[in-house]
Amino acid sequence: MEILVGFGELAWFKLVSGPDSLRGHQQVPYLAWRYDSPGEGIVEVFERAVNCNSLQFGWVFDSSMKNWLITPSRVVRELEERGNFKSQEIMCEIKDEDQEFCVAALRDFDRIIDFLGDVSSSSRRRRRHDP
Repeated sequence: MEILVGFGELAWFKLVSGPDSLRGHQQVPYLAWRYDSPGEGIVEVFERAVNCNSLQFGWVFDSSMKNWLITPSRVVRELEERGNFKSQEIMCEIKDEDQEFCVAALRDFDRIIDFLGDVSSSSRRRRRHDP
């Protein structure tokens, strides 16, 4: 994913966005990734991306573990409330029961990715022009 590469040396990523391949249901969008060496000051960029005023829902950026994550806060909230569920189980349940949420969350997710793309592009342009 070119956007993530703009912020550091990417080791791994998983992007879920759009319909599932089995039934065509919109999925709960999320992005998980790990950097071999993240760039300086990028945590703040991701925090700004998920706290953008134009988003319909709350979003979480978590960099506290080895893999970083952007996901709707609803997933985190439901995980905390249910305790013994896994995030994939929660996301499948939301996908099966609340397509309106998934469609709207995808619009939010696109805004987050657009924001990160804009910042990543301007960062790469600056690096090319710096001596």
